[in-house]
Amino acid sequence: MSSKNILIVEDERIVAEALKMFLISKGYSVVGIAGTGEDAIRLVREYLPDLIMMDISLKGPIDGVEAAEAIRSFHDVPVIFLTAFSDENIIARAKVIRPYGYIIKPYEEREVLVAIEIALYSHELNTQLKESEEKFRGFVQNFLGIAYRRNPDFSPLFFKGSVESISGYSEKELLEGNPHWENLINPPDSDRILNQNLEIMKKGSFRGTRDYSITRKDGTVRWVNELFQTIPGPDGIPQYIQGSIYDITEQKSAEEALKRLNLELEERVRQRTTILNQQVVFLQRLIDTIPSPVYYKDNIRTYIGCNTAFESYIGIKRPGIVGKTDDEILPGEIAGTTREKDDFLLQHGGIQVYQMKFLHADHTTREVLVKKATYNDSQGNVAGLIGVLVDITDKIRAEEALQDSEQRFRSVVQDQTELICVLNPDISVRFVNDAFLSFFRKRPDDVAGYIFRIPMPSGEQSLLDAHFKAFTPEDPLKTITLRCTPEGNGIRSLEWVNRAFFDENGHILKYLLVGRDVTRLKELQEENRENI
Repeated sequence: MSSKNILIVEDERIVAEALKMFLISKGYSVVGIAGTGEDAIRLVREYLPDLIMMDISLKGPIDGVEAAEAIRSFHDVPVIFLTAFSDENIIARAKVIRPYGYIIKPYEEREVLVAIEIALYSHELNTQLKESEEKFRGFVQNFLGIAYRRNPDFSPLFFKGSVESISGYSEKELLEGNPHWENLINPPDSDRILNQNLEIMKKGSFRGTRDYSITRKDGTVRWVNELFQTIPGPDGIPQYIQGSIYDITEQKSAEEALKRLNLELEERVRQRTTILNQQVVFLQRLIDTIPSPVYYKDNIRTYIGCNTAFESYIGIKRPGIVGKTDDEILPGEIAGTTREKDDFLLQHGGIQVYQMKFLHADHTTREVLVKKATYNDSQGNVAGLIGVLVDITDKIRAEEALQDSEQRFRSVVQDQTELICVLNPDISVRFVNDAFLSFFRKRPDDVAGYIFRIPMPSGEQSLLDAHFKAFTPEDPLKTITLRCTPEGNGIRSLEWVNRAFFDENGHILKYLLVGRDVTRLKELQEENRENI
């Protein structure tokens, strides 16, 4: 038994406490004891008990009957009246409140328990009945269809609901057969429905649904949907047929509109598919014109396409690539590297660039730069990746050859007594020989990477800046004599023979500066002029 909250309203304290102890011993919860009607109303508002045991004869301005009536106005709770009197007038007053029980003192414990259980059960049933009635009333008031019951020969027993709004006829007219419902049905649906009715009359238990059009009283045509069921008797013969009829004209119109729309969409899809196929062919041809090998994969690393350069590079035709993974078409070590890189990229998204060795179709190992990026589906999820192979074998070989050449150049110029310096296009120092370092008393770290500057008297630096700006592809070789002040060596005169190297677009690649100390030569020339 679930614990129910009970309020005791009794002005005799000893009787109330005894009743409380008894109820608690039987598993009930007593939320309080009220000695007056006013206290009872207050405690009900506070605790909302499941049941009230109310003494009718209470001290104070209001008795138990009046208190129960006041409580009933704000809380639906079963009330059991307690009284020491069986006066008919008292009972008559109590009946107006419709109590769920009436116990005369002194009472038997068994009598109290039975009264409580009956009151709680009856109240629960009444509550469910009220809810059911409300639901049914709301259903009938708001039912948008026609509910009907008909005899096995389809003569009507009743039509309820939106009869007139759907058919244009009143319930009375249809019940009198003026007209019969079947007379409203339009051909060719009328023949179909008549044949169905004949079959339904032969079946003991049957249910179904059907759509057809009717003509209303005002001459307009409406579409309806009928749900029906035969109810058989004990002998299996149909006793009656019941069902419901709904106006589905708007639904039918929507279906027709949807049907037309679907046809239009199918045509648009067909046209769009044709355009997309043309675009796919165009894009494939466009990709095929790219000289670098290009490929694309789905999100499980399976090839879904490539260009002809990729086919040629790995030596496998496209049908042998599409639908395969690197493990199936590439050597094991290379496939392992690409698999690891692909997994990382597909997991993190974005762009990926790395260098690796790759086996060419001619069975030579090439150095390639792999550039890859993910692409997303319409929901923004990573759908796959596209990659490009850039063969940098020749570039690496050229760089290695250039490094060898520069190494030989450095070896040669280190033995020269001239001051030799190589500058970048921004005139930062790329290389100086030992003679240069010794002359200016510098270490390699003092000059490498720094803008070319030598100690000079005031005004000489502007001459050097103008000198660098004067180089052109047509005039790449120039000579300039500048004074400088190397540490601990006084003022010296240096003659520089400089050359700028240009690329095919006329941009400077580097400068080569070769300087020699002409201080003594300048002094001798000055002495000769003085002696003349």
